[in-house]
Amino acid sequence: MKLKPTVGITIGDPAGIGPEIVCKTMLDKDIYEKMNPLIIGDLNVINNVIKTLKLDLKVTSTKDTRNSNYEYGTLTVYDVPINYEFNPGVLHIENGKAALEFIYKSIELVKLNLIDAVSTSPTNKEAMKMAGSKFTGATELIADLSNAKSPSTIVKQGECYIFQLTTHLPIKDAISKINYEFLYTEITKAKKDLELIGLKNPKIGLSGLNPHAGDGGLLGSEEKEYFVPVVKRLREEGVNISDPIPVDSIFTKGYSGQYDALIILYHDAANIAIKLMSKELPTFVITGGLPFIRTTVAHGTAYDIAYKGIADHTQMKQAILGAASITIKKLEEIGG
Repeated sequence: MKLKPTVGITIGDPAGIGPEIVCKTMLDKDIYEKMNPLIIGDLNVINNVIKTLKLDLKVTSTKDTRNSNYEYGTLTVYDVPINYEFNPGVLHIENGKAALEFIYKSIELVKLNLIDAVSTSPTNKEAMKMAGSKFTGATELIADLSNAKSPSTIVKQGECYIFQLTTHLPIKDAISKINYEFLYTEITKAKKDLELIGLKNPKIGLSGLNPHAGDGGLLGSEEKEYFVPVVKRLREEGVNISDPIPVDSIFTKGYSGQYDALIILYHDAANIAIKLMSKELPTFVITGGLPFIRTTVAHGTAYDIAYKGIADHTQMKQAILGAASITIKKLEEIGG
């Protein structure tokens, strides 16, 4: 029997493009062939999107996630009501509260085994902070709700998995974290994450920190002090990892298939390349280190184009399909 996981899909910030890109994605029959998609959010918001954009979709509400009739053409929604009148494209505390509530419900459902995986739409960090969240983003929040001590951000772009060893930190704080133990621990964890995804002996490309990966110590000592000893230790443990590679050339090596995965040291070094290539290569984000699969997009709420019918849903579709495909692999490994 073909496995069809139930994927919980949050609509994100109600005033952003999340509701739109989720609804547009549900117009693709491929989604229903590969999973049972459960939309988590406010029914009125979803109906408003469908009406505004004139989408050929019906809506039904359910609390019985395992026995619902997931049919193409009808959105199956787990209603999480919001109690305010939202305005599309406007930053507001209530939008932050709503986005948080949708995430809380998705994690509650996956913990109760009522869904198998989670795919989240864009949220706005400022709105969630206004609403009282102590976390810098949705990833950190989900990790806390899931009791995950050390989550990782993995971007799958084309056939390459890209790891950001530090994420939402000021650059000076990100650099100060990089030492021997940090590198060894994070790269070891990245290898385990890749194995959980299904790559059993991944070829890993390691980015340097400094220009030209330090140029033999002329442009910084970190590569010689930390990176080279860590690489030596990892290779002795059987990890297939490169020497430090200059960050300005590592992506072409990853995209060309020379490496299965790339280890990038900080947020912007990774995201400049990722965003440049997002129109050329299928792109979505995986959160490693969780007890379930969570995927999301590599872009924000785009308030400026919300509810105008022009938001590109490609990454949302890829994130949802990715959540299903990785979950199917995991279920097959444990016998469904």
